[in-house]
Amino acid sequence: MYSATTDDDDLAMVVGPATTGNLLEIGILDRDGDDPVVIHAMNLRPKFQR
Repeated sequence: MYSATTDDDDLAMVVGPATTGNLLEIGILDRDGDDPVVIHAMNLRPKFQR
């Protein structure tokens, strides 16, 4: 799993495989807080690939 920071300290973009093996990008608000919220989930886009 790969985690990227964004300009917004409360938002983390996480990249990792789904149970099917497809790579996903997940945006999580307040990841380290008491009540994290997923606000974005989709197939991995080239801009987040390394």
